[in-house]
Amino acid sequence: MQIPERIPGLKAATILLGLYAAAWITLEGALSQVIVLAAAVAVVTTGHLLQKYLGGHRLPAGRWLALTAAAGFSIGLATGVLTVVFMALTTGLHAHGPEFTPAEIAWVFRQIPLWTVAGLLLGLGLGSLSASASSKQ
Repeated sequence: MQIPERIPGLKAATILLGLYAAAWITLEGALSQVIVLAAAVAVVTTGHLLQKYLGGHRLPAGRWLALTAAAGFSIGLATGVLTVVFMALTTGLHAHGPEFTPAEIAWVFRQIPLWTVAGLLLGLGLGSLSASASSKQ
């Protein structure tokens, strides 16, 4: 599998993420907005890491699958951890008491294993699809 030297759309995604983060900072705590921000940061950061360290490289199918599975795992895990970090950050920035209930915080902690496994499976699935499509060309 050939990894492009420049991942298409990564620059645009980074700009959109920056705009969303700037808007998010001013909003009151809504759990869905925090999860979207955390997932976007995880995905865009992973894209930049892949581009920096593997851009332009060709990987055999097995390594490609391992890479996409590891990337998915990392994105899922990072989404959960970053959600908690951003929940704490927004509470500290707005300084008017907790933005999130203890139940919401506990729910996010309970989701981290699920999101991690889901990311792993999604990465493996997308890696398999892209490897299959690449081998048919």
